[in-house]
Amino acid sequence: MDRVDTIYSLSDEAPRANGLIQREDRARLQPGAIGRGSLREICFIRKITPMGAVLSIEGDVKAGERLDLELLTGDRLSGLVDWVQGNDVGLRFDDEADLFALITRNLVQQPGDARRMPRVELHCSAWLEAGSRREIVTIANLSDGGARIEARTPLVAQEKVTLTLDGFRPAPATVRWVQGRSAGLAFEPELPWQELMPWLRRRHRPKLKKGEAVVDLDLLEREAPASGEEIALNLPARVRDGARRWSIDVESIDTRQIRFMSYGAVEPGRLFWITLPGLEGWPARVVDIDGYRITCEFTQPLHPAVLERVLASTRLG
Repeated sequence: MDRVDTIYSLSDEAPRANGLIQREDRARLQPGAIGRGSLREICFIRKITPMGAVLSIEGDVKAGERLDLELLTGDRLSGLVDWVQGNDVGLRFDDEADLFALITRNLVQQPGDARRMPRVELHCSAWLEAGSRREIVTIANLSDGGARIEARTPLVAQEKVTLTLDGFRPAPATVRWVQGRSAGLAFEPELPWQELMPWLRRRHRPKLKKGEAVVDLDLLEREAPASGEEIALNLPARVRDGARRWSIDVESIDTRQIRFMSYGAVEPGRLFWITLPGLEGWPARVVDIDGYRITCEFTQPLHPAVLERVLASTRLG
């Protein structure tokens, strides 16, 4: 079963309630302190995002009350109580917090030879190899010690697997627990936080603040090609299959499929990452091969605005 840990989330929303925990499980959470006027009391941090936090508190707290949260790192975050459920309190920060700065200071305050990266919530795709099986899975959260994943094919406890995050090296792991299609992996060996932090920073795209927007997404949605409307073009891109990488020429693309010329070895049903201009690697499966002409179906359809952004970067180039 997934153990209880403090979660640092890249979500740009204040976190909501996600089920009560047992009193004994609080010992695994990071402690903090809340201030209410002249009063200070211990709390336990269940989840923290740039916009707010979920705290486990013994005292009586009411929605709309102002709290000052102090972390072990010395960081102070103030806000209003958004909701209360049992002993859990949702705190909405007055100002957006720098999550990566909080994680970095959390690492720095730990002993140098025992630094552990906290668990980070994110939703992204990754390759999972388990025996002869190879499929795309979704990462729910990640730390230097392991990951929680969602897979289409149920895994088996103690099974040896390899997880490959886009833009990161393959990571051998053992399945520690399975619950339906969810599974907990333990990396063997653990992933150095010095490698994971830069990878997380590359993946994270902070939301644009007022006045910083350079793309009108509403306009893009109105002008974007409709799903299934194929756009013909001659677009350079790249394919990555594990350690192999090669260039391709895209002939046509829509929100669900892409067709390209490739002289690399490809077989039907193969899953790999396609990197397009202005878009990080996107998972796709080979559905048809006609000589050197390959047709793939995206495992997750492109949003029309994303497709338009890819096409726009081509026009600008």
